Amino acid sequence: MQESIAQQIRNYFQENQWNFDEQENAFLTGVSLEGHTDGAMIQLIVNDRSFMMLTAPDIDIPEEAFLSVQTYANEINNLINIGCIYLDKEQQVLVFRTSMICADNVPSAQQIDDIIGYSVTMVQDIAESLLNLLEGEISPEDAAVQAVQAE
Repeated sequence: MQESIAQQIRNYFQENQWNFDEQENAFLTGVSLEGHTDGAMIQLIVNDRSFMMLTAPDIDIPEEAFLSVQTYANEINNLINIGCIYLDKEQQVLVFRTSMICADNVPSAQQIDDIIGYSVTMVQDIAESLLNLLEGEISPEDAAVQAVQAE
């Protein structure tokens, strides 16, 4: 019998010794980030044929910055080919979303690692440029370019 996507993700976290919470069709965990942001929250939402990863850096977005942050998110979405970013106004955080449609296959541990690695790297870069934007050091457009061209 072939493993489910949820089982493969559970195995991935256990094999890599990640602390995680599991709820129905969702895995919750966190990751440390370098720089001025302590970390990010990760939620993996699973169904029979796909999974979606939501990653949000631990940066509260003040309501007065919503417009510039929304502009920043739109600019990033115009510059990237994989994933998308959006402002969750209710939680006041910026969320990076990636997903994988698996059809009849279950993703390998390497594919899961690739999605998680890419997402965490993007959120690391997004967090640093977002802080520059919130501190008024850079425009939303320049912050977006900084995020996607980070080294």
